[in-house]
Amino acid sequence: ARNVANRAFDRIEFRQEDEKLNVWTALLTLEFKYGTPKSQQATIDRASQHNNPKKVYLRVCEMLEREVDASTSSSDRAQTQEAAVARADELFLKMCKKFKSKKTVWIAYLKYLLKSARHEEAHALLKRAMQSLPDYKHVETMSKFAQLEFEHGSPERARTIYDTLIEKHPKRLDLLFVYVDKEVKHGELAAARNIFMNVINPTDDGKKKAKYSDKQMKSLFKKWFRIEEEHGNVDSREEVKAAA
Repeated sequence: ARNVANRAFDRIEFRQEDEKLNVWTALLTLEFKYGTPKSQQATIDRASQHNNPKKVYLRVCEMLEREVDASTSSSDRAQTQEAAVARADELFLKMCKKFKSKKTVWIAYLKYLLKSARHEEAHALLKRAMQSLPDYKHVETMSKFAQLEFEHGSPERARTIYDTLIEKHPKRLDLLFVYVDKEVKHGELAAARNIFMNVINPTDDGKKKAKYSDKQMKSLFKKWFRIEEEHGNVDSREEVKAAA
């Protein structure tokens, strides 16, 4: 099997990076199933020399995450899952140390922890991510974490994060639109409407009101109207028109 993979590396053109990475992934899958820890690490190192190293580690971590999921249905469940989790944890940690300035690796690890219902560990990891990542990556990372909280954790915690982000960055309509989409996806149409209303008619609580351009206001109302077209009724659509 190793020889077949090596022949493939020789035949595939160097420009076809995705194809080569797919062959490396197949070889890594075999090594993690039948090889030794030494041969596994050697294969990861070789793959990293010939491909984007971050992509290699992300692929391996995805593979180990699937192994953890599969271990939950194993007949020898407890022992198998414990071994799978230990192996996945070790590689996720190694990946984050190796590429600590890359937000994609931290987000992958956070997703893995939240999907495994390891919420406290995820929150501790988020703090470490914020310390390691450059400042300009913080907003995107927090937004991704809030999305993961909606999907795999606590919607209330997700709302707290988004409310804080929007308060600090009121003109980032991309954040607001993702927040709204998540509320709609979870059947919270009233909450989505409140988000729009709070932006359009902010309460006078002493906070400085954000000033939006005509173009931004147009985007807000278009987004709101599209949601009402899909999920609302005639009355709710007329309300948006009246507010606009």
